Amino acid sequence: MQFFWVNLGTTHREAKNCKFLWAPLNSQTSNGNTHRRTHWENVGKVKAGDLIFCYHNNYVRAIARAERDAYRSERPSTRAFNEWNHEGFRVDITLETLNRPLLSKSISAAYQTQFDSRTTPTLFNSTGGVNQIYMAQLPADAAYFLMEQAEVITKYEDLLINAGAVSRVNETTREALIRARLGQGTFRAEVMKRWEGKCALTGVRNPNLLVASHIHAWSLANNHARLDADNGLLLATHIDRLFDCGLISFHECGQLIISDSLTAEEQKVFGLTTFTSIDTLNAGNRLYLAKHRERFKLS
Repeated sequence: MQFFWVNLGTTHREAKNCKFLWAPLNSQTSNGNTHRRTHWENVGKVKAGDLIFCYHNNYVRAIARAERDAYRSERPSTRAFNEWNHEGFRVDITLETLNRPLLSKSISAAYQTQFDSRTTPTLFNSTGGVNQIYMAQLPADAAYFLMEQAEVITKYEDLLINAGAVSRVNETTREALIRARLGQGTFRAEVMKRWEGKCALTGVRNPNLLVASHIHAWSLANNHARLDADNGLLLATHIDRLFDCGLISFHECGQLIISDSLTAEEQKVFGLTTFTSIDTLNAGNRLYLAKHRERFKLS
């Protein structure tokens, strides 16, 4: 499954009432030069079942699902821009309006820090405004973030689980995967056992302050990795938050890596000058940590 963001602008009624998205193959300047745009070409990449976050007038207002693969189609009569190519890509959609629309300004800072460098093209400009593009392709963890912020993640759990499967998922496994997403259930029990009931970095033992954290994010992983205890670190809540946001990671030897985004004072407050390594990483942990470092460009 793939994920996209579309800026609807004046075409929001077209998407809502006519249930389709469209972008030209290219445009031509007055001197005859042809221009192709990544944000138009993304429409042609959409496959049946993909999810598209629909943005209009400062808010993400709906999530669309592609009914079929994108296909070549003539320019709709509603599009009056003569410089656009007469042929483009069309995606037929179903649309679900969000009960809690997302204000772009409320998510822009977090999105830029964690996801924008892996979004094609990038969504936000330096002031936190949305770039003037049509469609961007999102990494899976960015889509997961948006669903969480809109409080609709539970509506899409089955789709996310099926996307991570190589065969049919039985109900027992499905329930385990749902609980693992929350750091609970069998996954938590196995991670607690693996790390002897204490934070892998700080040694904190109070279970109320410990999170069974996925090393390679649940949203990016397949179903095997979502349940694999080797893909888990038991972390104190504040350490989990730093790790989840990519502000820290670990070398394969266990040495702590700290993002340049954390000031010296913040490192001191969080205890990162005191606790500097994990001593008991196994081969599985190291494989997943390599993915975490790559995701956040930490080395």
